[in-house]
Amino acid sequence: MSANMTPERFTEAHERLGMSRAAFARALGINKNTAMFYASGKHEIPIYIALAVAALEYGIEPAA
Repeated sequence: MSANMTPERFTEAHERLGMSRAAFARALGINKNTAMFYASGKHEIPIYIALAVAALEYGIEPAA
């Protein structure tokens, strides 16, 4: 498995979680415009965002 998250995978995760793009971006700690750039492939998705997406999908709460 590649360490790089694809724009399609990013979008699938947000849709699977049933979140709006804005809510998904907030949960990841990024701006909704940045999320749009990731989803469109205009920006490469950093590994820390891919890990944050995985944490959301598996219900792992952020550290306090």
